[in-house]
Amino acid sequence: MKKSRFNASFRDYAKNHLSPKDQERAFVNDIYKSFQEVLGTGNTLQIGSYPRFTSITPVHDLDILYLCGTWEPNISDPSKILFDLKDHIENKYTNPTHYKIKVEPPQTHSVTVSFLDGEECFFSVDIVPAYSYRINEFGEETYMVPEILLKNRKTRSAYYTELSKRGSKMLWIRSDPRGYIKVAQQINEKNSDFRKAVKFIKAWKAAHKGANDAFKLKSFHLEQILTEYFLKTPSLEFFDAVFNFFCDLPEHIMAPKIQDRAHTKRYIDDYLADLTTEDRKNIIQARDFFLIKLENFSEVNDPSMLFQVGFRERKDALEAYLFDKKIPTLVEENLQIKGSISRPGSSLVERILDTLGFIEVDKCIKFRTTGVEPQADVFKWKVKNDDDAPEPRGEITNHSTRNDPEHTQYKGHHYVECFAIRNGVCIAKAHQDVKI
Repeated sequence: MKKSRFNASFRDYAKNHLSPKDQERAFVNDIYKSFQEVLGTGNTLQIGSYPRFTSITPVHDLDILYLCGTWEPNISDPSKILFDLKDHIENKYTNPTHYKIKVEPPQTHSVTVSFLDGEECFFSVDIVPAYSYRINEFGEETYMVPEILLKNRKTRSAYYTELSKRGSKMLWIRSDPRGYIKVAQQINEKNSDFRKAVKFIKAWKAAHKGANDAFKLKSFHLEQILTEYFLKTPSLEFFDAVFNFFCDLPEHIMAPKIQDRAHTKRYIDDYLADLTTEDRKNIIQARDFFLIKLENFSEVNDPSMLFQVGFRERKDALEAYLFDKKIPTLVEENLQIKGSISRPGSSLVERILDTLGFIEVDKCIKFRTTGVEPQADVFKWKVKNDDDAPEPRGEITNHSTRNDPEHTQYKGHHYVECFAIRNGVCIAKAHQDVKI
């Protein structure tokens, strides 16, 4: 499929299926306004992906900074502020929804307000104290906030428990939420593909996280990778952003490297240092599964298929894909393969392999393109044996298959593919099943 069609399809999908719905936005806005009314408009700041307009549907939570004044080095325990805040909310807060609310007892550095649908939490708000610190390059305030904001919402309670067991105090860290909001706004003003591409990547991550909570990628990290792409190339198109992200993902998860805006000695992706070999393998296999689907995406497909949870384990060290060389598949011309069958040692063609590809053991096949060839710089060939074969193969070679002719040795469902490459792009491809 041509890049223009990819871009149109992906943009439409991000807008209509990944972005928060109007009723969600109205709900979140009402919730935030209700807390502004009880805490004071000048005392709150909405942070996270929602004010950066990079959140995806459904929206289930919101972080609000409660601005408590100017930072002083002797500030360590805001417990009195939090208990007073809890009492104030319980006595003065006006709930704008039909959901019941529960104000959790303050943890050491936040107050949580849960909106309940029956016994289930439908939406939650974490209110976290913050102190004005310095001014960023945009002339806006940065803050000192509790370290808990670095933690995933699901792991915050466990972290509180861990601190209590150790008898440790929460650390305070520098934070620049206004800076991140400003950067996202400026990038998107130049190129609206930015926020849509971020949502696309987050939706892929959310699908895997929903299926397996041990899938250890963080949304903010992925967003900042895309941020760097668009800062480097402001005119980057949707397809290229997504394709480059997944091609580069193995490199991005090797070690922390994205500096925090507020503290250059801290990395927003420092969680990568704790990933195991198995964690990285799962991420790479999930990325392979996505890119394989992307290579085979066509006009008849819906983008939702790309968020299917799956993993591709390469059964042979030789197994390769075009995306390993950052060659995108943007088919715009036709290509066909012909397989000529003969006996070993004979040049006499017995027959041409049909579409179904059924063939006996101990035959030879010469694979060639047939019909009108597209103009290409090189034709690449891939032979992939059945995963259960003694030699699964999967290598990609130039000009012809690695063995010319190929010899049918192993029973199973194999295939051969040919790719026409022009200017670093696969502009045509053909597939031939080989069922021995």
